[in-house]
Amino acid sequence: MPLFDYVGSNSQGKSKKGRITASTRQDALLEIAKQGLVIRSIHEHNDSIWYKELSVGQRVKLQDKVVFLRQFATIIKAGVTVSDALDILTDQEEKNKYFKQVIMEMATNLREGQTLSQAFENQSKIFSPMIIHMIRAGEGSGRLEESLDHLATYYERQHKSKQKMSTAMVYPAFVFIMSIGVVLFLLTSIIPMFRSMFASLHTELPLITRVILTISDWLRSYWYVLFVLLIGLVIFVIAAFKNKSSKLRLDYAIIKLPLIGTIVYKGELSRLLWMLALLLSSSVPVIDALHSIEKITSNLAIRQAIHNVAQALDFGRPLSEAFQEEKIFPSMVHHMTAIGEKTGMLDQMLNSVAKYYEDDVEQMTERMKVLIEPLVILFLAVVVGFIVLAIIIPMFQIYQNV
Repeated sequence: MPLFDYVGSNSQGKSKKGRITASTRQDALLEIAKQGLVIRSIHEHNDSIWYKELSVGQRVKLQDKVVFLRQFATIIKAGVTVSDALDILTDQEEKNKYFKQVIMEMATNLREGQTLSQAFENQSKIFSPMIIHMIRAGEGSGRLEESLDHLATYYERQHKSKQKMSTAMVYPAFVFIMSIGVVLFLLTSIIPMFRSMFASLHTELPLITRVILTISDWLRSYWYVLFVLLIGLVIFVIAAFKNKSSKLRLDYAIIKLPLIGTIVYKGELSRLLWMLALLLSSSVPVIDALHSIEKITSNLAIRQAIHNVAQALDFGRPLSEAFQEEKIFPSMVHHMTAIGEKTGMLDQMLNSVAKYYEDDVEQMTERMKVLIEPLVILFLAVVVGFIVLAIIIPMFQIYQNV
């Protein structure tokens, strides 16, 4: 059935925008009138080229979700109805036109009689199963604003964690890229200028100089080979991550890396355990909660382990034993889970473990930042120093022969 976009006003004169599904324009007018709205304008919705340009390749950033969920929770707490809250959020969303359209469609779904969780589920490309489960649990318990508030807090923590990691890596990455640029410039532009002078020595050059001259000649003559190899490496990595078995091995390798792998692993573990605790505290069944968090992790190794834990629960195994059987989870996880199962405070125990790993990740990130910066600078100094020595040593030989 066709879609109709409309603008109307309620009995208080407040303007409302929306979209409705109807067989004809007349049916759409009748349906809108049942909602107590006075129609100002209505027209059939068409996916114009402009809208397609907005939706193709468009995505909703994590920061957009954080702002949306936090504002949604705040407005609901103020006593505003869910439908009116979505209208307010639609009007406020100006930066991301695609997200604005999504919120408008959700508001329309509510007016058509769908629940909020169904409206979120209709936008499953944007909102994860975890969010949908939390919204559904909030509707069932009558604590929707709490569910939204918990989700907003969760995504805020995730956003801050990513920002800290990005900040810690920006400077070292910049210095590393600049060092590569400096080295390539020296090898392709500066070193060749000394070749004729070295040739005039009529003597065997030091090994370090011969190595540098060979590398310089190769880069100047076969630079395109390096470019092709780089492209090939990128293609290989992309293909490996698309292949399930290869991605599984790569993800295992990533979390086994020293320092960076540990940070990635503990950060992912903290995020998943915190979300599991949140779902359990909202009365979501354990197996459903596990399936939800399974889908929000991009690490296939961890995802496979969570899937195995959920399967073990299907066969009646306790959660602590299921965690213990998966070697990817540290002993603290199954020990604290066992305590939570015995005391009836499973969600609190999981939350405590998540907080422990979150604090550990923050400390390790700071240590990594302090460690990586001097290492990158040392790398630049060694490489540039190696090239400078390759030039200076033959020059000393010239002075000695004079």
